[in-house]
This record gives sequence, structure tokens and C-alpha cells, in this order.
Amino acid sequence: MTISLRKRKQTKNGKISLFLEIYNGTSKTEDGKTKFHRKYEFLNLFLVDNPKTEADKNQNKNILQLAKNIKNKRELELHANKHGFDTKTDDKNINFYEYFYNIIEQKKGTSMYVFYKTILNIIKDFAGEQITFAEITEKFAERFLHFIQNKSGLKSAKINPSTIKVYFGFLNSVMKSAIKDKIISENPFHLIALPKVKKAKMIYLTLDEIKSLSGTNCKDTELKRGFIFSCFTGLRWSDAFKLKWDEIKERDGKFYIEYRQKKTDENNYLLVPDQVVGLLGERGLKNEKVFKLHGYNSSITKKLQKWCADAGVDKKITYHSSRHTFAVLQLSYGTPIFTVQKLLGHTSINSTMVYADIVDSEKENAMNRIPNIL
Repeated sequence: MTISLRKRKQTKNGKISLFLEIYNGTSKTEDGKTKFHRKYEFLNLFLVDNPKTEADKNQNKNILQLAKNIKNKRELELHANKHGFDTKTDDKNINFYEYFYNIIEQKKGTSMYVFYKTILNIIKDFAGEQITFAEITEKFAERFLHFIQNKSGLKSAKINPSTIKVYFGFLNSVMKSAIKDKIISENPFHLIALPKVKKAKMIYLTLDEIKSLSGTNCKDTELKRGFIFSCFTGLRWSDAFKLKWDEIKERDGKFYIEYRQKKTDENNYLLVPDQVVGLLGERGLKNEKVFKLHGYNSSITKKLQKWCADAGVDKKITYHSSRHTFAVLQLSYGTPIFTVQKLLGHTSINSTMVYADIVDSEKENAMNRIPNIL
């Protein structure tokens, strides 16, 4: 049995996929033909085809080395199995950054790309330029938590607990991938008790506030178009960001969105309300994005809040406020909660009940505004 590292160019994205070919000899079929016994292990590692920049060349070098490390590990496992040794050992000497770089490469073109690059830079700031999986222990995770708790964020303020939770969420995702790839057997970041996150107040807009925003210029016209569209469809940022024209269908004069939710990986189906069909603009090519949105970062929130201030809306909104707005508006205008659950793509009704509680609270407040005449 032999193991070879192979390459295959992918026509979809023009990148080169790396995989292992495991050859286990031949045998004869009943009709005397030779049958080759091969298995393939796709590494989910990709090279840039014809790299031109120094960054692409270095990235290819790192990813190719990671693939060779995995190949060597498989050969050791094969040799150990042949002699009856236990092969359930982790290959913790793989360079953590090389592995992380490959995950970042897979996130290119998604709203998560910037976040993954940010967390990797923070780890390098903490741990230096070289680190292997063997060095990432529970003690390492504890020291890293202490590091980011005392690290300054925007405007020299301490990074808040909710952002720390997000950072650890990305790290957990990377480590889960490493467990799946049999590089490690446990995730040390998962063992760390994170600081408690205060439940943030849910910010949403009224219909009058949406009208005010609609009539006010925004520095980023694509952001304005996408945000108002999401207020009437409930699209998350990640889904609005990647929405393409081949996901916009037209039947009997009505427009529909047929897409796979980024967060839940579930298929969803939405009618585009007549009020916002015009925000779609002129139909583009199938693989062209409907909204030319840029990667999500702090500047997006700043633009939204500046737009709100210009419109006289005194609320600290984020892009996700559009989704909250959609849910509250739907329930306020009598849409059954189970229908709203389906429209939002929630897997549990408990997630949707939060909005029902808000609407009930608003109704109670409205009733209490009536003056006492007795």
C-alpha cells in the first residue's frame, strides 16, 4: 500500500485541490480484467494556481507543507498498523498558523473572512510568529483569555465580553476542524470559562423610523439598499452579503429568494415584498452579487449609526437590527409566530418567542399611556 499526494485543478474557482491517493494494489475480476484498488482522502487544502504575488507564493508553500505533513502522518499510521501498534496519536507538531491560513483562504469572499484574519493576528500578537498544535494547551487558552481581556480594542477601550465570546467561537471552529482532520483529539479552548455576557438590549426600528432612513442619504448607498431590504425580508448580514442573482426567482410577477442560510446551513424560501422589489435593482449575471456589500467590520456600524443620526433616529443600530425590525414588524401586524419562525429560519420557536415578548411589552406600554380619568 502506498500513499501519494495529488493535485487537481478545480474549474469552479480556478484553485488547485490537494488530496491523498491511497493505492492498495490490484486484483483480477471474474472476467480476467485488472482492478485497481484506490481510495482518496480530500484534504480540503487549496493552492493558488499560477501565484504571482509573494504573499500567494508563501501561502502555497505553507499549505503544501501542511499537506505533506498530513501525508507523512498517514504513512506513519499505515506503517504502525502493519506492525500492530496503536495509531491513535495526534499529529500536534503541525504548524497551527499554516492550518489557520488555509481556513482563512476558504473564507475568502464571505462575510467571515475579516473576522478570521483579525483573530489570527491577535493570536500572533500573543504567541509570536511560530506555534504548533502541541503548544495549544488548556494553560495556553487561559493565558490567551487573560491577554485579550486586558487588550485594548477600539478607542483604547477594553475588549468587551461579547467580542471575546465571538473570538473564542472562531477559535473553537478552527479546533473542531483540526479534531475532524485527526490533528488533535480535544479542544482546549472549549474548556475555558468565558466572562459572562450581559444580555444586550434588542434594537429595532419602527415603520416611521424606516421611512425616515429611506428618505435620508447614507454615505454607503449599497449598505442603505441592503439594510432596508433586510428590514423587510429578515436576511442576516451573512445572507445579504452573499446573495446572488441566481437565488432571485421570478414567478407570476412576484420575486422570491431561494437560498441556503449561512448560519444554519438550511434552505430557506422568501417572498420579496412589493415594497422593496425596487431595491433589487437591475438583474445582473447569475453569479453576481445583488448587493455590493463589503466585509463586515466596525466601519459598517459607524456608517449605519451616522445615517441614523442624520435621519433623526436616536438608536444605536447595527446591521442585525434590520432582522430584529423585520420580526417585530411581522408580529405587530398580526403574522402568526410560527409563520415568523419559518420566515426567520429559526430551528427553535424559543428563538422567535423573544420577539413576541417585545411586542407584548409594547402593547402593554401603549395601554398604560392612556391617562387616568378616575
